[in-house]
Amino acid sequence: MKNNENNIIGYIEGYYGRLLPWKYRKLIIKSLRKNKMNTYFYAPKEDICHRLCWRKKYSKKWRFNFRKFIQFSKKNGINVIAGIAPGLDFNFNELHDVSKYNQNSDFDFLLKKAKQLLEDGADSIALMLDDIPNDFKKKFRIDVSEGTYHAILANKLSKELGQNIFFVPRIYADELIKDNPYYLKDLSKTLYPKIKIFYCGKNVVAKNIKKYKKILSNEIIIWDNFYANDYCPRRFFIGPPLGRENLKNIMFNPTGLIKTDLLILDIFGRSIISKLSKREWKNILNVHGVPEIFLKINQFFLMPDFGLNPSPQSLNVKKDDIKILDFLLWKWKGELSREWYPYLFGLKQDLQINQKLLTSERIIKSQTIPLSEFLKKEN
Repeated sequence: MKNNENNIIGYIEGYYGRLLPWKYRKLIIKSLRKNKMNTYFYAPKEDICHRLCWRKKYSKKWRFNFRKFIQFSKKNGINVIAGIAPGLDFNFNELHDVSKYNQNSDFDFLLKKAKQLLEDGADSIALMLDDIPNDFKKKFRIDVSEGTYHAILANKLSKELGQNIFFVPRIYADELIKDNPYYLKDLSKTLYPKIKIFYCGKNVVAKNIKKYKKILSNEIIIWDNFYANDYCPRRFFIGPPLGRENLKNIMFNPTGLIKTDLLILDIFGRSIISKLSKREWKNILNVHGVPEIFLKINQFFLMPDFGLNPSPQSLNVKKDDIKILDFLLWKWKGELSREWYPYLFGLKQDLQINQKLLTSERIIKSQTIPLSEFLKKEN
């Protein structure tokens, strides 16, 4: 890679619920360069041509903007991986029956899209088969295993493109192995050795990603969801990540909130060099305009709850927490404060509910109907 030939370190635009404008992507590129990272992975779930309607061609306008983005990235020494996610409805029977392969086959659509992305300047292609139903045998009635067929598709795409691709498997964390215990073993037996695999570690949201089952023989790039919040959209996390120091290949998938992600980039960039001290972390928050008073309630925003069956972090409510939240809500102004407003407000209401400070009328007004009904019964 341009900044460090042996490392792949950077940002994944791979979350649900948000789609960045091109001007924000350029800000991320600048931050990647500043933090000595080298890769941007374009894989937004909300790009309809990337996943849901992956056969659909990108428009001329999109391709123009993508080319400009690639040119900007190259000037800043950042490589771009472009993802394609056909797994929701790719017809694997084509690979089983060669007679079904033609110019209108799913593989032909996939190959054309991959070539177009490379033609427009992407450095590499990633085939993504994550977050799809566990219904391979039911859907295709093929004797060969799902893992083998996913490997066959990845190999065929890599061969036709004439370059090694990246691959995101359906089983992308240890906790998912129970879904299909043979998937990764079968995948590993067939997949070309030089295809690099994205993997989350022990859990989809992993506490320490240095510990996971070594089933795959291919080189692993960690897909890190420490800062992701699309699965818990009422929370966000900005604490120092745990156990990420001195990792060779790691990319993180954050929030899609641009000011929050630029803050996280600075935290993550410093954390992967060596353990980030509390003082250094506070300094980064300060540089990004976070008021010092926020540190008094930072326990609510440090890290997710980890593991397959996580227990919630212990709640240590102080009597001034709501006053601090009121200050942040009404007196702190700026782009970052506007991004955090719904999260701060939600936390305030949660604390009020926990302390039984909200009237039934206020609960009904401010909460969803199912939750307000539940809370009324509890009270």
